[in-house]
Amino acid sequence: MSKKEGGEFIVTYKEGGTRWKAGWTDEEVTGNGETKVRIVLKGQGIRYPYAKDTKWESVAIWKSGSSFQPVESSTEVRDMQDKLVMKDKITVDEKTGSVSFEKKDFESTQTVDKTYEADGDLLIVDGLVLALRSLPFGTNETVKARFLTGEPELYNVEFKQKGIEKIDTPDGEVECYKVEFVPKLGVLNVFKVFFPKTYFWFTVADPHRWVRYEGFENGRDSPEVVMQAVSFTDSAN
Repeated sequence: MSKKEGGEFIVTYKEGGTRWKAGWTDEEVTGNGETKVRIVLKGQGIRYPYAKDTKWESVAIWKSGSSFQPVESSTEVRDMQDKLVMKDKITVDEKTGSVSFEKKDFESTQTVDKTYEADGDLLIVDGLVLALRSLPFGTNETVKARFLTGEPELYNVEFKQKGIEKIDTPDGEVECYKVEFVPKLGVLNVFKVFFPKTYFWFTVADPHRWVRYEGFENGRDSPEVVMQAVSFTDSAN
């Protein structure tokens, strides 16, 4: 990635119709001898689990350098009158090999506080498409990881390449690598038929920018959506 990037994307129902829109930036920062990436996402619209318009901001920090690993992320959701609706935080503790998820819903007063064992192959939602740009594109290699969702649940997952497809974008038709996201559900594999096929598309051309996503919006109970990038900028532009 460049030192600083940004872009916008639109989320629609699988059958059509806009749900929400968002803009994002990621920027490389250094400190204490470490290189990290700060990713900021700002969105507005109808996003699961809310049935009304909300606006939100998520900030995630990933460790960069020889590997790309999540450090922490936090999200605040507000209604259109700027009242705080929900906030959550994910914290990765390398020393204990664990990841914690804290969430507070200010409308229902419900709280979630969970901790999972984690290791170097951990992925989280915020920053996921940036991490996946380092997949071994153009090979038949299957990449395995552990993925923490916003439910929250920690899944064993695999990323499998499904060839090259042409995707329509605002800049015209673009050749993309198609990548399938496959959850490994263990004893729940019998129910796998009820899970929709989930795909990501990244440009064949470097730096393998994320272009499109099809699958659940935010967990197993959320609607199936299409996320489509509509712009991309970097520090060279």
